[in-house]
Amino acid sequence: MTMTLISKLSRAFIILWCLFLGPSVAAQESVTLSISPTLFDMSGEPGQTWQSKLRVVNVNSFDLTVYVEVVNFAPRGEGGDGRFVPVTADMADGSTLAEWISVTKEAVVIPREQTSDIPFIVTIPKDAAPGGHFAAILIGTKPPKQDSGQSRLQTAQMVTSLFFTRVAGDVHEVGSIREFTTSKSYLGTPEVAFSLRFENKGNVHLRPQGEIKILNMWGEERGIVPINQYTNFGNVLPNSIRKFDFTWKGEWSMSDIGRYTAIATLGYGTEEKQFASSKTNFWVIPIKLLLGISLGLVVFFAVSTWLVRLYVRHMLQMAGISIENYRTVQQRPAKRLVSLSFKAPVQAGILDLKTQLRSSVTFKERCKTVLSFVRQYKLFFLGAALVLICIGVISLYLRAANTKHRAYEVIYESNEAKTAVTSEEILYDRLKAQSPMPSEASSDVSLPKVALINRSGVPGVGATIKLRLEQLGYQILTLEADFTSIQKRTIIVSPDSTADEALRLSKLLDNALVSVEENSDTATLTIYVGSDTEVK
Repeated sequence: MTMTLISKLSRAFIILWCLFLGPSVAAQESVTLSISPTLFDMSGEPGQTWQSKLRVVNVNSFDLTVYVEVVNFAPRGEGGDGRFVPVTADMADGSTLAEWISVTKEAVVIPREQTSDIPFIVTIPKDAAPGGHFAAILIGTKPPKQDSGQSRLQTAQMVTSLFFTRVAGDVHEVGSIREFTTSKSYLGTPEVAFSLRFENKGNVHLRPQGEIKILNMWGEERGIVPINQYTNFGNVLPNSIRKFDFTWKGEWSMSDIGRYTAIATLGYGTEEKQFASSKTNFWVIPIKLLLGISLGLVVFFAVSTWLVRLYVRHMLQMAGISIENYRTVQQRPAKRLVSLSFKAPVQAGILDLKTQLRSSVTFKERCKTVLSFVRQYKLFFLGAALVLICIGVISLYLRAANTKHRAYEVIYESNEAKTAVTSEEILYDRLKAQSPMPSEASSDVSLPKVALINRSGVPGVGATIKLRLEQLGYQILTLEADFTSIQKRTIIVSPDSTADEALRLSKLLDNALVSVEENSDTATLTIYVGSDTEVK
């Protein structure tokens, strides 16, 4: 009886603990913490002192105590990851950046939904070695342990601010592209993954920037992949290799079947701008389509050969020579009896048609005469049609292959996530950097949000319109390019709630057409940009 009562009391205690204390503990464990800035990239002289502060943000609904630790930072692997190396008593000799950073607060209480500053001072020793030095300030929510050999902060929640410091002196900036390859050499569709490994052989960190230019077999540009231009965390530490991964997805076109060339060009260095380049090749060959085309070519040449032979036979018959006699004459070229004309069958056919048309009086009779003539010479017309079709296909192929622009997409891969950037967004970034007008403008919340789709067939038109509309206060949600369906007129698709604003936009976009959707659930304007648009 006593054991039963104790068991019941124990169960009740566990239930009460789960109901009241459990959520409280769980809530304390689930915290959100952020820090700013996340990277300090500095240059200094030996003996120089520099001070600043970190701002830690507590967005939680409860007060938070955070703890500070300064550690050294070293590369780990080729993916841009690093490892934190704490300063231990047996390794402290004053030569590392973590030893040069002094933090005035080792523990800070941040009130709920508020921020707190953590001041620090960087003092570069007079005998500091020239080159790159790297460290990090760790902000954690649990007090540090006293264990040596690893970061002492417990990882309930931890944020990091990196320090890249360049000490003046005998600085060596030496880098090269160690390897530039594709995932596959032969592809069925224009989609390929690139892997670029950049090696830093110097004594300071480098931030290589550049692009990969993709050309088809006709030398036409089919894509630009910006390298290390959208982040500040693409640095390569001394005596290490950094691997960059990209995926290029081009717009499909049968005319772009063949060999592609990708040329990577990177610039690096602050003392003196230097460049490294490399190239690789790959093939886009859709096997099923290629087999179909090959079969069609075989059939075409077989039919063409058969028709030519029939034409030659008919030409010989008109000259009164059998094929056997012609072969005999061919073996004795010195005694050729008849002069043959290759145009004779065509000339005879035209003369025959004229003769028949003279005997036809009414329009109906002439139509019957022409149809009878076509049936009589059907093989000739079949051959002529095949030749014209072949010439037309070749012309269309060459025209499409020499198209200057195609839409594409670039996917940047990292350990954290994948980021996709369209060709129109890449061109937008270029236009924004080159624009003489202020590129930054605050959005007007009274204006509707806009989605842009470039269907003009010319890359950059949508990017130009986005830049202009942003300067007018519009917020552009998306910018895409769709060159599979080229259209001439620009069309603004608007819900009925923003019809007046759509008419205003129409005037800005060279009187674009406006299509109003009634009872629409969205308040976003969609602009399908055509080739007729000029931004006013």
